[in-house]
Amino acid sequence: MEPQLQLKRIAAVVTLAVAASTTVYAQGSGKVAGKVTNVKTGETITGVTVKVLGTARVGSSDVTGNYNIPAVPAGKYTLEFSYVGFATKQITDVEIKDKDVTTLDVVLDNTGETVLDQVVVTGTFKKESISALYSQQKNSARISSGISTEQIKRSPDRNTSEAIKRVSGASIQDNKYVIVRGLSDRYNSAMLNNAILPNTEVDKRAFSFDIIPSNLIESIIINKTATPDIPADFSGGVVQVNTKDFPEKNFFDASIGTSYNTQSTFKDFTSAKRAGGEVFGFAGSDREIPKGFPSTKDFQSLQNNSNEIFEYSKLFKNNWGYDTKKSTLTPNFQLNYGSTKNFKDDSKFGAIFSLTYRYDQRKREADQKAYVGQSLPEVFHDDQYSYNTNLGALANFAYSWKSNKISFKNLYNRILENQFTFREGKDDSGSEFYRTGDYLLQRSILTNQLSGEHILSDNSKLKLDWSLNYGRTDRDEPGYKRMEYSKDGIASISATSSSTADRAGNFNSTMTENSYGGALNLTLPIRLFSENDKLKAGYFNQLRDRNFNARVIGFIRNGNFDASLLKLPQDKIFDQANIRPNGFILNEITNGGDHYDAKAFLNAGYLMYDGFVMEKLRVIAGARLESYNLKLNSEDNGNPVGVDTTTISLLPSLNLIYNLDSKQSFRFAASQTVGRQEFREMAPFPFYDFNKNMNVRGNPNLKQSKTSNFDLGYAYYPTAGEVLSVGAFYKYFENPIEQALQLGNSGRSFNYTNSKSADVFGVEAEVRKNLKFIDERLDNFVINANGSYIYSKVIVPTTVNSTGKRKLQGQSPYLINAGLSYTTKNPNTTAITLLYNRVGPRIWAIGNAEDPDIYEYSRNILDLQLAQKFANSRAEVKLNYSDILNNKAYFYQKPKGSDPNAAFNKNTDNINRAEKYGSTVSLTLSYKFW
Repeated sequence: MEPQLQLKRIAAVVTLAVAASTTVYAQGSGKVAGKVTNVKTGETITGVTVKVLGTARVGSSDVTGNYNIPAVPAGKYTLEFSYVGFATKQITDVEIKDKDVTTLDVVLDNTGETVLDQVVVTGTFKKESISALYSQQKNSARISSGISTEQIKRSPDRNTSEAIKRVSGASIQDNKYVIVRGLSDRYNSAMLNNAILPNTEVDKRAFSFDIIPSNLIESIIINKTATPDIPADFSGGVVQVNTKDFPEKNFFDASIGTSYNTQSTFKDFTSAKRAGGEVFGFAGSDREIPKGFPSTKDFQSLQNNSNEIFEYSKLFKNNWGYDTKKSTLTPNFQLNYGSTKNFKDDSKFGAIFSLTYRYDQRKREADQKAYVGQSLPEVFHDDQYSYNTNLGALANFAYSWKSNKISFKNLYNRILENQFTFREGKDDSGSEFYRTGDYLLQRSILTNQLSGEHILSDNSKLKLDWSLNYGRTDRDEPGYKRMEYSKDGIASISATSSSTADRAGNFNSTMTENSYGGALNLTLPIRLFSENDKLKAGYFNQLRDRNFNARVIGFIRNGNFDASLLKLPQDKIFDQANIRPNGFILNEITNGGDHYDAKAFLNAGYLMYDGFVMEKLRVIAGARLESYNLKLNSEDNGNPVGVDTTTISLLPSLNLIYNLDSKQSFRFAASQTVGRQEFREMAPFPFYDFNKNMNVRGNPNLKQSKTSNFDLGYAYYPTAGEVLSVGAFYKYFENPIEQALQLGNSGRSFNYTNSKSADVFGVEAEVRKNLKFIDERLDNFVINANGSYIYSKVIVPTTVNSTGKRKLQGQSPYLINAGLSYTTKNPNTTAITLLYNRVGPRIWAIGNAEDPDIYEYSRNILDLQLAQKFANSRAEVKLNYSDILNNKAYFYQKPKGSDPNAAFNKNTDNINRAEKYGSTVSLTLSYKFW
């Protein structure tokens, strides 16, 4: 086809997609679609001829192995799949329904005996669907766990982070950061459609999975072992989130819902005054540093010129007040549209669009004891009011022709989080106080990926795939304000010449990170030991460029101060009339450590072999060479901080798969991976976390960690959708990176440090089973459960821990996920799902000689979903009841001198923080227009 003609077709289809065109079927006809894979390797096959016998309808599989044959008259047919070098297969009893899509995934065999016999293999629609599922489940090159779109639909999960909790060996921390095999979130990496996702957080190496709505994803796969063709910066797992590009049929659907929280909804809700745009994720400009306000250097040079400082101080609007109103039910909306246009020459164009919006209001209650070592200077209670909005969009486009495919995938998400904390307590002298913290965070993430897949030679089947990607993360914290009053209503504001961030302070920060990446992979089929051998080689690079700036400004008393001003309420105290020679004036304490810029450049190449050295033994072996250059510039107490390091790592890996039969396999894996320092973990920037009541700062001397990984596993797939697997793993860490409490007398703080080494041992098991084996009447019930037990050991001085050892920071000793689902088989399906999740106690921050380790205790999380379809399955209503048990979350320390490994005891342990979140009931109605 001429390039001009291709471009005209693409333009025509884009126009149709934007205009929300509907599917056009032949009268009384439907469509059959699916994927063709190799039964031995699970890989897709390009160029398979697919015939609907008894008709003139013919198609072929594209470069991704997918085929799509439209306009097939309704009825039952036999489909024939043929390809050179593979046994021809005919599938009977394939029913095509009017204006519907029949999905049929097929596996073909190219082993010598099967092909030479020249016998057409025949199977039924039901049996072939089961065989295809087996192939997908057991042929992954890596030890992995996953969750499909169907499983997500049956859970009460609204976003990707909630869905990941259901995956074997996975859990979620802080409701958004993924934990794999109990390891801290910093030891995992995230990919969206095979492109590395940028970090969403400024204080940690993590991606916040709560920004991706669950019904936008096709599947989630967590790879727990390494192969040379994936980035090696992980020790727990690589979370791969995949979205679809070619919908099987055109669709347009919408959903609307609301939620009720037992602790928040219809209760008093306190927050700072809003400007109006927050509901769509945009904070009011009056929170930002005013235009015309001088730079840090210029403002600090004016300290002897009070008149100018007063004028600049008056540029800030008085927005220190807060209101209390009743919270309401919170809404969420979603619109989804997708279409595929097929052309006569088997080329096609697909497009998917999605818009999501939600906001909620949540109240969190917390009791805190602000231990510093063994002393207890403050005890207080927090009421934290969170107002969150999420606005997201997805747009995916794909075009395929002959043995080629190009896709362009885009994701944008904007989140606003406004937390207002009202704190009441006593200090070490018994004096009562109340404090407020008004914190607002705006963050957005944009990812764009252009990728292609091409079969370069029909004879050699040489395959080329490539990708170019761009990511941008913006994170703004405008006008973070903290204030303190005594019980008698007297404001606590600095009387010295220097402001303080926690008394009438105004903190502003901005972070922008741009990420650029590309990848190129070549796959060459060879016949070394068998027909299914191949060599794969590739190149990968990524450049990250971050710039962070913060300013710390606050009011202080000035001159012969009028003390009566301290009795004014928060919304009146900083009126412009009170900014005067005997009133208040601004002071800035920003220093060089409040800025850093950093760059990281990763270059990687790999070579791997994947093939069957024996009929039942598959070997995936090779090595990855990675060169990583990290640069960071900042200051620490007036001294320049400059980091410029280059680390070259040769990272071999080996995966062995022994297939006992079509349903059972043994696996062994060994690899070396790394854990790289994050920018924030190295930047000396100090930040006071009001909610956790501690300072956070980085460590410029932090080193890269290295992990040796060993895995052994067995899996059995008894029937379609069922699995029984067990496994064991061992990991040895060199220089593991952990967050640690720091010795000091001016409040609690932590930073990041390297321990010498760590050992991690674990066993895990998963079962998913239909209950009809007990009784045929239980055919609609499915039970699924997975669990992990992990032991970790880090050697430490006995002055820090009397046993001389402790757990690896962030490492959970066990994880448990379990679920029971009931689903009817009629078109208007009724589904009931009960899910349970628990994660063992883990060290939140490692301690020192004076301050014991801080642990995060376990919570039992029980969720229930009721779902009912109606209107010929076009409509569905879901009722979710989440966190039914509403257990408290405890952060605690064992008293110094006691057994550090003893079980949690809330009566004798030093409880730093005890939080309660409330249970949530949500109702969602969705409708498919076509």
